[in-house]
Amino acid sequence: MKFVALVSGGKDSFYSVLEAIRQGHELVACGHLAPRRPVRSSTVDSRADEKEEEEEESYMYQTAASETIPTLVEDCLGVPLFIRECQGRSKDTSLVYDHAATSGDSANEEDAAPADPDDEVEDLYLLLKSIKTAHPEITAVTSGAILSTYQRTRIESVCSRLALTPLSYLWRIGPQRSLLQCMLEDGIDAVLVKVASPPGLIPQRHLNKTLAELFYSGHFDRLKERFDFHICGEGGEYETLVLDAPIFKKRLVLDEVQIIDTDDGVGILRVNKCHAEAKDGGIDDLWRSKDPLHDRVREIDGESTYDEEIEGTKLTEPTLPPSDETGSCSMPPFVRIRHLPRVKVLRGGLAHVSEILSSLVSAPSPDEDTEANLAVEEALDVFSTLRATLSNLFGGSAASQDVVYVHLYLSNISHFAKINKHYSSFFGTILPPSRSCVSVGTGMLPGGRRVMLDCMVQRGSGRYMRPASVADDEFVKEARANPHHALRSTLHVQSMSHWAPVCVGPYSQANTIRGGITFLAGQIGLDPPTMTLIEGGWKAQLKQSWTNA
Repeated sequence: MKFVALVSGGKDSFYSVLEAIRQGHELVACGHLAPRRPVRSSTVDSRADEKEEEEEESYMYQTAASETIPTLVEDCLGVPLFIRECQGRSKDTSLVYDHAATSGDSANEEDAAPADPDDEVEDLYLLLKSIKTAHPEITAVTSGAILSTYQRTRIESVCSRLALTPLSYLWRIGPQRSLLQCMLEDGIDAVLVKVASPPGLIPQRHLNKTLAELFYSGHFDRLKERFDFHICGEGGEYETLVLDAPIFKKRLVLDEVQIIDTDDGVGILRVNKCHAEAKDGGIDDLWRSKDPLHDRVREIDGESTYDEEIEGTKLTEPTLPPSDETGSCSMPPFVRIRHLPRVKVLRGGLAHVSEILSSLVSAPSPDEDTEANLAVEEALDVFSTLRATLSNLFGGSAASQDVVYVHLYLSNISHFAKINKHYSSFFGTILPPSRSCVSVGTGMLPGGRRVMLDCMVQRGSGRYMRPASVADDEFVKEARANPHHALRSTLHVQSMSHWAPVCVGPYSQANTIRGGITFLAGQIGLDPPTMTLIEGGWKAQLKQSWTNA
């Protein structure tokens, strides 16, 4: 894919570019959100103005050394640069960002949350929209997110609105120490331009120091041991500026810098003057021939591979249950049989709803399109039954957003695409349930039906994960006040990465309730960075599924 890179100037954003190129994607341009320029007042001294400028913070974007970006991208990297001055601020600071109510695009009204046009995320949307207009061939976006769910979910939200694929190849790839070592080994040369970790990092001592010097001297390791320091700076301990990388045509040279520190131990390196300098030997391509990044990170960390772990384990060929070869159904067409689902309510507001079937039963059709349309009609009836069931659970307080896990059974997997559109409309795309979809074969479901659904429901969990409001009932309020465990947490990653397969539909990778019960989505043997089935047959795919899980 042709992609635009979101760059801050730091190591993570540029290393994600390098990794995307290694995965076969083509860099077209870079985008950068510059910090808002402060309005200077003639009644305030220059020192106060300086402090005001440096205190402008963002939850989303690195602001330190932004002044070097034009030289860094256009001269050193050699690609077009698009810059937008950030006008918004961090207004919506909830974990999940949803523009749906403002745009009118929400698939599920229960998921809709008002978006603030003055939020800094909307600046990112406008930036990427302008880049896509200038370069319509762009279909993907890279970012340097490693651990920040806050940052990743907002980028994914914007990409969804613009029909762009988010690429986050550094996301949870492994221990931070191993990742940083790989960056340095691949030729990322960077210096610290912001420190916010006293007493471990001191502005006058550590600003403008190289990452390599601080890492290989063991300073970061000592800070990790003493203060639980994030070695990649994921806790905000430091920010960096890349001076050179193997994909750079020229090297950035800092000619004049100024250290600005504050009373609370935070310091920033302001670059007053810089230039691009020709490199000896030009672009270095040695990084392309190295082993895959996720393998190198595991090797440095000392993890064993799944091949080593299952060495000698016998895997037998699976046997399938006998099935009716004809797949015939003796039921007459369009018979309605009312079938009530099984409902088991457990302690703590947990419920299991199973055997949700359509009341419509029809004979199989030899025409594939007719069969698919009949499957859609059944699915719509199933969703209607589930909605009615939820409305009667827990005194009528349950809703589709409280469903944490779905088992979807289909008679034919070819019906999945058409059904999935209506599934998305019912459950929404914000914090959806985990899902396992299984094709069981024609005639295998009760009454020759084509669709069946089971699900787990946790009362109040949908409202619990959204911003508090007057609509919250006492159950949700008590859950929020519980200091021991979360009522529900959702892992919903939509960026391509080395970590795990991206969610390609309206489901989450995992939902955890009460801090200990996790419902995982169904897995197949997909290679995460390429999203293709790995070679080697079902045994290799089974091992890959274990790895993904």
